[in-house]
Amino acid sequence: MDWYINDLSLNGQFADSLSFRAELEPLLRLRHREPILRDRLYCSRTLYTCKVTKNNDIQQAVLKTKDKLFIKQVLNWLANSGPFWEDQRKSNKDDYFEYLTHDVTDQGLGEAARSILAGIIASVFSFRGSSINFEQTPLSVRQGLPEAPIANINIRNCWTIDQFARVLRAAKIYNSWQDVHKEIKLRYPDLIFSNDVIDHLLPTPFSKQVTKRIFELLNILNCLVVESNANAELSVSGKELLKNHFVGKKAWFTDESTRNKAKFEKEMTFSDPEKTNKAIFCTWHGKIKTPQTRIHFEWPRPKGQKKIKVVYIGPKITKN
Repeated sequence: MDWYINDLSLNGQFADSLSFRAELEPLLRLRHREPILRDRLYCSRTLYTCKVTKNNDIQQAVLKTKDKLFIKQVLNWLANSGPFWEDQRKSNKDDYFEYLTHDVTDQGLGEAARSILAGIIASVFSFRGSSINFEQTPLSVRQGLPEAPIANINIRNCWTIDQFARVLRAAKIYNSWQDVHKEIKLRYPDLIFSNDVIDHLLPTPFSKQVTKRIFELLNILNCLVVESNANAELSVSGKELLKNHFVGKKAWFTDESTRNKAKFEKEMTFSDPEKTNKAIFCTWHGKIKTPQTRIHFEWPRPKGQKKIKVVYIGPKITKN
């Protein structure tokens, strides 16, 4: 799970710098106590410029406390170490997001929405007292222009440290490929997985980055199923997904070359997840660059088959 600071929840609501400090310090302590937050609690690079009092932004309010240790901790986090979501911003073709009438495309709420669309579990933390009521959950972020809405994305929101701590304790932390195997079967019900789909991953070192990418790729496949009718015909949105992710030099999903199909025919022939006595040749794959990992699946789908069969997640088969 990833967490994001909700920039929009800071709009000059605090009476003075000490009031803001009283709200921020518990979050700082939680971040210090929970190492995962130092890696997974994202903020924007401009967060420290958000107004927290009538006249001061975060940086100015923090400097006014004249507490050297507090100043160092806050500014090192918000101005130097982050992590900052802009450094690994999710790509999204329809990249405009609003909360109520507020443009949050370049804020934490927008990035949380992009993450969810990419198949990543994401939540936000909001500061209390804002002129916009953020003491509620979920927050519904709209993708697309007001006159042409595309989707509403519900984002879990925390606004007290006690809530945040409980969410952290309950959060799913993946520490093994077996954890990932259990999760993908729960998270992507419109995909059919082979029982041995991750067997080739098991001997490899566990990687959180690879896990994150697996979720992103499988989410696209799952969305293709959702955007299909009973005859496996894609909707307009499904065709757009196909265009965005299956076509072009930087496509997430590609077919093998004719040469590799011949050379690695045996390695890319798998048991059908539904009929294990039947073999299916699966050359289409989703790509993960580092380390080179592939997700092989049946594509195109046989006529009338709505769900997508995923038969292999592991090291690149055609690697020399």
